[in-house]
Amino acid sequence: MPVVGFHQTRHPRQTLGARLHRELSWPRPGGVLLSLVGATLVLVGALALDASTGSAGPSGAAPASAHSGTDASQVLSSPTASATPTHDPAPSAKQKPLSASGSSASPIAPATTPAQTLVKGAASGSPIQKLFATGSEVPSDKKLLDIFNPNSSLVLVNKTHQLSPLKYAPKDLRAPAVTTGSQEPGALRAEAATAAERMFTAAAAQGVNLTLMSSYRSYDTQFNLYNSYVAQKGAAAADTTSARPGFSEHQTGLAIDIGDAAAGSACDFTSCFAGNPAAQWVAAHAHDHGFVVRYVPGAELKTGYLAEPWHLRYLGVGAAQDMKVRGIASYEEYLGLPGSPGYK
Repeated sequence: MPVVGFHQTRHPRQTLGARLHRELSWPRPGGVLLSLVGATLVLVGALALDASTGSAGPSGAAPASAHSGTDASQVLSSPTASATPTHDPAPSAKQKPLSASGSSASPIAPATTPAQTLVKGAASGSPIQKLFATGSEVPSDKKLLDIFNPNSSLVLVNKTHQLSPLKYAPKDLRAPAVTTGSQEPGALRAEAATAAERMFTAAAAQGVNLTLMSSYRSYDTQFNLYNSYVAQKGAAAADTTSARPGFSEHQTGLAIDIGDAAAGSACDFTSCFAGNPAAQWVAAHAHDHGFVVRYVPGAELKTGYLAEPWHLRYLGVGAAQDMKVRGIASYEEYLGLPGSPGYK
């Protein structure tokens, strides 16, 4: 029997498969090459899988990353990750705009400027607030921007806003240099008196002869006048034509009643006065001198009084002109406040 060599005892003949396994195992060169090829295939497969799963269904929305904090339904997909045509699809109504970082963001609301409240007591956003917001009419004394301040030309006096103090009397009264038409002494606050003088002069230049019938009345004078009307026609009727003491614009020194020297006295303090040249002139021009016709037809539920085409109230040129341009009939409406049809 032939003797088997020592080396044949330790290393029997190997099969082809075994030899390949040995040559392609680590760290032989064949094994290293095989490992590199395998790793490359795994990496390519992972990238392909990520690209194929990167879309979120037919809508094409890509899922958000785990740390982005953005809902997956709110992020738009990249056009290259979709198998649809390369042109951008029309945006869906549910899609949200992208922020600079690429994630969805809520639309930015337009900046708004809060309504300024400069005139104390007037409604926010009212026409008078808009006028003074321009800055052109703001007085140096901010206390005058208060409709409850009796010293302000903007003071509101009606059936629901009485003067405070009740027996208020202006300290700067003076007699205006104008033609008077009654025995009642004429007096107005200094600013209103100067404005009345200019207005009467302007009317005369156009052939209209205004006369001053009534102006400042003290609390006591108004008390006596109102009670005389109550005695004549009763309280209900008196309240439609005469203010109770403490509730009269005449007590502010900013109101006047006018007459027409050329038309006679037949229509003084009556509705027919509206047809006189004096009434028609002030309706068209009083605002240029800071006055408004305070009680006009159609505004009775706002003012609480029947129309009085002879009763003018001084507000200052800015406010009077603004009311005229806006076509506002009552001072209450200009202040954005409810009407004052009756006493509380």
